[in-house]
Amino acid sequence: MTNQTIITGNITNDLEVRQAGNSQVLKFGLGVRGNFKKDETNFIQVEAWGKPAEIISEYCQKGSKLLVIGELKQNRFQDKEGQNREKVYVNLDKFEFLDSKGSNQQNSQPQQQRGQAPAGNNPFANDNNANISDDDLPF
Repeated sequence: MTNQTIITGNITNDLEVRQAGNSQVLKFGLGVRGNFKKDETNFIQVEAWGKPAEIISEYCQKGSKLLVIGELKQNRFQDKEGQNREKVYVNLDKFEFLDSKGSNQQNSQPQQQRGQAPAGNNPFANDNNANISDDDLPF
């Protein structure tokens, strides 16, 4: 059996890397839209350790869109008052940036869409219509 969770969402809090023993940890929330109810948002806690924690905190901020792949974990514990509690979170294994750090700031330049060539290098950017008849096509 495998325990792999894949989620895409927006970071819900300011990012702060903390020292945990010999490693660094980044704990953050991810707002994930529901599949069936588009106006429903689920808030999933994520923990990133080591180098991924550093990279995410450097290139992301509150509101950044992130794809997270990790293991779903459940911790059971007693709080200070002796009450039984549990925490469910995703322990991050892999991630992918879905926007840049500057794209969530006001007055930022519009981000070029993935796979879109810059306008200066696009030979098809002008409005010249090519006159091609059906006889010119090889198929």
